[in-house]
Amino acid sequence: MSSGLPARLALYAAIAAPLLLIAAADRPFLVQVAIGTAISAILALAWDILSRTGQVSLGHAAFFGIGGYGSALLTPVLGPVLGWTVGILLCGVVALLLGAVTLRLRRLYFTIATLSFSLSIHVVILVTPGLTGGSTGIMPPVIAGGSPPLQLLFITGCLVAAAIVSDIFLGRRFRPAFFMIRNNPDLAAASGVPVTRLKILAFVVSGMVAGLAGACYCGLYGYVIPDDVFTTNWNVLPLAVTILGGMDTTLGPLVGAVMLRLLEEVARHVVGGVGYQVVYGAVIILFIVGMPEGLVGFVRHRLRRRRPRSGQAQTKPRLAS
Repeated sequence: MSSGLPARLALYAAIAAPLLLIAAADRPFLVQVAIGTAISAILALAWDILSRTGQVSLGHAAFFGIGGYGSALLTPVLGPVLGWTVGILLCGVVALLLGAVTLRLRRLYFTIATLSFSLSIHVVILVTPGLTGGSTGIMPPVIAGGSPPLQLLFITGCLVAAAIVSDIFLGRRFRPAFFMIRNNPDLAAASGVPVTRLKILAFVVSGMVAGLAGACYCGLYGYVIPDDVFTTNWNVLPLAVTILGGMDTTLGPLVGAVMLRLLEEVARHVVGGVGYQVVYGAVIILFIVGMPEGLVGFVRHRLRRRRPRSGQAQTKPRLAS
């Protein structure tokens, strides 16, 4: 993992603790905000896992929707545990097939391919009403009997699981190879790094984690339509969340999800109507321009700058004497 086990366990406890407190308090508004934030964080972690190989996806709504629809359609047949498992594995299979075709593409071409794939899946869902319900949607079984506090507890467990997966891919076994692939794929290949294989692995895991987020979302209310999940919002949101919080970390997407929701709520209450979206978007742009490394990267940079200064302050008197 990216650091010592005690530090990681402390992080997982810090992730779960506030969500557990909100669930225990059973305040409907806070519970719904926490659920939405947690699902956004899971999807952002999925996007960040793939971005560590240098690939920018605008098609994660496809895996979000496949995970949601797959779990919804399979749960009545296979039961909740097996239905969710097969639905999420289906996302991995789709990512494997798509990755084998597209991951040899570089940068913008891969991004366009993933966006096209997401739009295509949306159309497939709409034109197969016999299987997917088409534009009228489906009625998936709800999580935890429809109790919001219990749903939050379940989704908290999913979020911690996604954070653990993210940390695994920040460990010594994957991190150096991923970042070498991102910075110089030709050099990585010449150094013996299996570039295509690792890109596909990251894509498969990323797709499965995104599918987990989609399954959580579709299991909230017992009704979902294609426009709820196969939408541009779920393609762009994980990118914005991760950039705002900080890429290449587990903490970054979590912080970004919280900050994005806070900005949205503040802008909605201050401006109101639909005008809040303009202010909301402008503030996000200012954050990204002012802190290109994200909130986590900005804090780390400030801490690193302070440490040398404090060391210099201690050595100066010694040099003067």
